Amino acid sequence: MVEPVAYMCLRFMLVREGRLFVHSRHGTAHARPGMLVIVCAGTLCGAIPEPSATVTTAFVNLDYLLDQLTWRLNGLLRDRHEAELIAAKAFRHNMWATTPPAQVTADMLNLLDRTEAIQNAGGGFYDIEAVFAGFLADLVPLMPYRELPGEPVVSLAGDGVGGRFPPLRPEIVAVGDAIQADLSRRWSLADMAQVAHISGRHLARVFNESYGLPPVQFLAALRAKEMARLLREKPGWSVEAVGRQVGWEGRSHARHQFVRELGLSPDEYRRRAHGLDLATPGPETDENTPDPS
Repeated sequence: MVEPVAYMCLRFMLVREGRLFVHSRHGTAHARPGMLVIVCAGTLCGAIPEPSATVTTAFVNLDYLLDQLTWRLNGLLRDRHEAELIAAKAFRHNMWATTPPAQVTADMLNLLDRTEAIQNAGGGFYDIEAVFAGFLADLVPLMPYRELPGEPVVSLAGDGVGGRFPPLRPEIVAVGDAIQADLSRRWSLADMAQVAHISGRHLARVFNESYGLPPVQFLAALRAKEMARLLREKPGWSVEAVGRQVGWEGRSHARHQFVRELGLSPDEYRRRAHGLDLATPGPETDENTPDPS
């Protein structure tokens, strides 16, 4: 299985064999052979095989994708900024699944295999780009241009600055490390700002630029990721106990936050992760389960 994780780049996942359940706060997808799942930067996303699956994943820098989009839609777009706007609208839900025509899927898989072979053989950037550009040529027509909404959209990179990759400031890294080291603490913005020795308002801005997420959302994502791990590895712990371990008090609060971040309930996640039938009662339904020691 793929535990929930977020990358500061886009992921293009093509399912070769088997089936898997892909989940995030932006929705779920039952991925099957031939399906393409696109996950945007900064999106916490996990996958559970049903019962096994083979997937090829391409990790793509957002700036590179926008450059390619601008070039391929030359004459239709005024500038690169418009390319970013269109791409953000097309991927407005941050996780998007589609099933391309069979021949397109076969071409994409072949191009990804060739790209990987060149990379493993020590090929340079331009050798890889020459082949990978073919993959993007197949991808661009699949983007849902006709369904673009008129309202403002969320950036492909979350709330960060244009999906770019600025150097992480040491004080911001210190905050991230402190949060990860003590997830159960009742963190406030003031607490985080104290670690960085800057104001809360300043912290919110620079943290966003560094991680692509506001500090509070970053904390929630880390808690959900750790809760998912405990649900997999501690079958005897109740949802309330697991939630308390990561800093969420009460079963209902822990459940609400987990669903918000990962798109499915703790009960369903645990059963899928363990390969159980969804009707099978789990230990988390027992409110008298002992607390972890």
